[in-house]
Amino acid sequence: MQKRTFSNSIDEMNDELYEKIIEIVSSCKDMAISTVREDGWPQVNTVSFVNMGPDIYFETSRYTSKAKNIAHDPRVSIAIWPFYEDLLNGCGISLAGYAEEVNDETVAREFHRRLLEKMPELAKITYDGGDKVFPDPNTNLYHIRTTVMSILDFSKGFGHTDLVLFDDNDSANRE
Repeated sequence: MQKRTFSNSIDEMNDELYEKIIEIVSSCKDMAISTVREDGWPQVNTVSFVNMGPDIYFETSRYTSKAKNIAHDPRVSIAIWPFYEDLLNGCGISLAGYAEEVNDETVAREFHRRLLEKMPELAKITYDGGDKVFPDPNTNLYHIRTTVMSILDFSKGFGHTDLVLFDDNDSANRE
């Protein structure tokens, strides 16, 4: 009987883990994000995202439950995984961190550029009233400040996970 091979150790970010994170986030358009509702229950939504290096950015209408939940409690958990044909080649990341609103216009422009690069069809979509969906002036842009990340890589053995902790002085971004 083959046993699962969990690393589950707390690793320092190294080049191999960094490259795996970039490979995963660069190959995906959507993520599952869990926010905390005011009543304490978690709420999970799917949202499109952009990565700048391993750093995750997403935008949502300021009127959504996600935005309201983040304003109440900025803690989030995220899961990102690319499609795989063979389970033994499955990979993904899950992370916990803080969603921090971004008000820097340079970062916002770069986010929008990268989002259109990932999903050019956004430029053509309109609401029922005819207004363009993108860019929408009623959105908030968020950056995820990662505190802990699990990197799943089943090519290293079924269930293999590397765990990386970050503190306020660390950044997932090595660029």
